[in-house]
Amino acid sequence: MTDETCPRCSWPVAELPREARRPGRHGVEYLRCLCGSWLARVDGVIVGATRVR
Repeated sequence: MTDETCPRCSWPVAELPREARRPGRHGVEYLRCLCGSWLARVDGVIVGATRVR
C-alpha cells in the first residue's frame, strides 16, 4: 500500500474509492480526489494535480 496523499488536501490516495480511478495510456492513471482535484499517477507515483475551484 502507498502512503501518498493528495497535494491539495492531503487525503490518502489509498483511501480513495475505486470509482475515483480512471485508467489512462502508457501507465498513467487518473484519480478524482474527494476535494475535487484530478490527480495524475504514473507507475504508482503522483506526478500532477489540478487546482481546486
